[in-house]
Amino acid sequence: MTKTLLSLAALILLASCSDENRKVRGQFIAGCMNGGASKSLCQCTFEKLEAKYSPTELQAVNQSATPSEKIMQDVLHFAMACRTES
Repeated sequence: MTKTLLSLAALILLASCSDENRKVRGQFIAGCMNGGASKSLCQCTFEKLEAKYSPTELQAVNQSATPSEKIMQDVLHFAMACRTES
């Protein structure tokens, strides 16, 4: 019984993290597209951000009123790389 409860708790925690990650991804892509970029460019850029930053770091950036200069530089760098890849 205890193992079942622990497994269920772990699944709930993983699901909530996954939901938060999808939320951050969706908000980034929506904001990026509102800025005039294509959906594919925005998705590619976010994938590169995900490769560099942990979900926790991306969630913190999403909750921040002003992203750090480093994050902004990475977004621009990744967007340029995505643009040349397509």
